[in-house]
Amino acid sequence: MSRVDRRPRRRLDAAQRRAAILEAARTAFGAGAYQQVALSRIAEAAGASEALVLRYFTSKAALYVEVVREAIALLLERQRQADEALPAATGPLERIAVSARVYLDFVAAVPHGWAGPLRTPFGEPAEAEALRVELRAHYVDLMGELLGRGSELAFRGYLGFLDAVCLAWVDAGCPAAEREPLVATAVGALRGALAG
Repeated sequence: MSRVDRRPRRRLDAAQRRAAILEAARTAFGAGAYQQVALSRIAEAAGASEALVLRYFTSKAALYVEVVREAIALLLERQRQADEALPAATGPLERIAVSARVYLDFVAAVPHGWAGPLRTPFGEPAEAEALRVELRAHYVDLMGELLGRGSELAFRGYLGFLDAVCLAWVDAGCPAAEREPLVATAVGALRGALAG
């Protein structure tokens, strides 16, 4: 079958092609929710056909899951690096505040892509939702290590609160002036939940 479109295509090796597709997908999913992104848009941005994208990633859902998996790994690595850079005597709530700051940087980098799953729950592939649930459980475990076990509800409440205020922050355009007050409010809410 001959090509219908006549866009020039660059010859890339398999690793380069996969990387180009992932980069185009990160950009597209970072700008809009999963349901709003057409596979054809990703293919065009990657300089590929939809059939070629599907050769590397069996479906739009599989491509999205890979983007989510990479984003989570990047976020966790940045938070690990930020935590390791802290003095050993740093208290647990300050460590959580630093983690929240890294999270805000992450949110601000792709505000619409980050907010999509919160605005349209159950609108993304089940495997991506499962990755987010796994991430939340990971954070609850980390907070338990820092603050002691037995406060899982407080930890989950903090994470839910953080997402809610981040969503409002995204809606306001991620203003830098609200960044530190947001962190202080979220950590204060956690402190209050732990005291209660």
